[in-house]
Amino acid sequence: MSGDLGAGKTTFTKALAEGLGIDPRHVTSPTFSILHHFHEGKIPLVHIDLYRLGQDPDLDEIGIDEYLDGHHIMVVEWSEYLGDESPLKYKALLIRLTFESENSRLFEFVFPDDLFNMMACFKKCLEGQGIEYESTGA
Repeated sequence: MSGDLGAGKTTFTKALAEGLGIDPRHVTSPTFSILHHFHEGKIPLVHIDLYRLGQDPDLDEIGIDEYLDGHHIMVVEWSEYLGDESPLKYKALLIRLTFESENSRLFEFVFPDDLFNMMACFKKCLEGQGIEYESTGA
């Protein structure tokens, strides 16, 4: 997930956590701890913040590999810091948040080519909830 400071990355993660059955009050920005792991939800959630690690961080150093098992939902704030060799860069849904006003944010969802079917499912889910969806990609 990418976006400027205050764009709503952690707020979005709180909403996602709540949907997974995790108390959103427990979700805080992992800026200083780098990684928070929540086990109590329907699916374990891992919340990572790369801001303090800077460009092209050593993900092995923070133990990210153990969460790439397909049994976790992983939210990575400041994903633009991932290096070009990172598997997360090409196999994950990218969410870009843009601050529009105090009460408004623009969400852009970028799906990797191999996740095109995920985009179609995501669109149906949004439309089923009455949320407007406009695709700018394929």
